[in-house]
Amino acid sequence: MNQAVKNFYSKFKYSIKYMVALGIFIAMIGFVGEHCLRERYKRKVEITELQMKIKEQRQKFNKDNKELERLKKDPEAVRKVAREKYFMKTSNEDVFIIEDE
Repeated sequence: MNQAVKNFYSKFKYSIKYMVALGIFIAMIGFVGEHCLRERYKRKVEITELQMKIKEQRQKFNKDNKELERLKKDPEAVRKVAREKYFMKTSNEDVFIIEDE
């Protein structure tokens, strides 16, 4: 049995060294450093989150752009926004702000 191990080792001693070196290299690439699998996963998650934020911001931009176009075309819409958001009034009115407790 001991002779079989010696024969195997003598035939593949260089191959075993290369396999061990390759294994260490793969372990280092996969688990150590800034380009490891863990970091790649973190970056992928971060990219996905940022893409979702970009999508939300584009939707908000489109909504606000439509509102701006409506305000440019319709003077009644301007009056409505001025009254609702900025509590503006005409000269012959009084504004009462009622807050719920």
